[in-house]
This record gives sequence, C-alpha cells and structure tokens, in this order.
Amino acid sequence: MEPSAPAAASGPGMPKLSSAVLIAMAGIATLVLASIFGYILFLTTMRIDERLWWTGLASFIFAGAFFLLYAGTHDKTVIRPLAAGFFLVGAGSFYGSIFTNNGGSGLNLVWIILLSMIVLAILFMIFYMSRDAEREAMRKAGRRLTP
Repeated sequence: MEPSAPAAASGPGMPKLSSAVLIAMAGIATLVLASIFGYILFLTTMRIDERLWWTGLASFIFAGAFFLLYAGTHDKTVIRPLAAGFFLVGAGSFYGSIFTNNGGSGLNLVWIILLSMIVLAILFMIFYMSRDAEREAMRKAGRRLTP
C-alpha cells in the first residue's frame, strides 16, 4: 500500500468567501458612515452649531452601536477603537456645538457642565470595566490545568 500524495497547496490567490464577505461588509459600512457624516457636514443648510450637534448625536449613536458589538465579540483590535473614536468625535462635536452657539452665556455654561458630567460618567464606567476585566484576566491566569 503506497502512501497517498499530499494535497496541492493552495496559493495566496483568492481569499475565502467568508473573508471576502467581511471585507465587503466593512466597505459598505464605511461608505454608509461616510455618507451620513458627509451629508450632515456638507450638504445640509444648517448653521455650523447645528451641524456639529447632529454630528455629535450621530457619533454617540455609532459609538453605542460599536460598543454593543464589542460587548458581543470582545474584538479589541478593531471594534473597541472604533467605539472610542466615535465617542471622542461625538464629545468633540458637542463641545464645538456649544462653543460656536450664539446663545446666552449662562445657557452655554449649563450645557458645558451637563456634557462634562456625561463624559466623566462614561469615562468612569470605562475605567471601572477595564479594572474588572484586568482583575478577571489575573484570576484566570492563576488557574492551573490538571494534567
């Protein structure tokens, strides 16, 4: 009985179907996100403070969606930085909206304080979750497998 010949090695040609589908989904999602922000920032006839407010709202919604996606996948390489990036864009847009608003200075101060409290609460929750994740990783690292 002769040994069977090894299978022919597949070259680095075409990616697998699942990889191609994921790349296509990422491309479509990027196009949709760019279209939404492009419409808000360049095609609407709103004042700059209103555009920044809508950009901040959209960014916070996307940050929440990416955070929920991260909670489901625990992908620290792509999803978590996207959630953090959209959070930063949202907070920056809201602060920009407040500073470019021509409203009363007392009302702007109230909005700055309110937004700062929201941002600090989110940052505190992120710190608390990362501390718990680190504690959980240390607990799992101390386990030994029984041979």
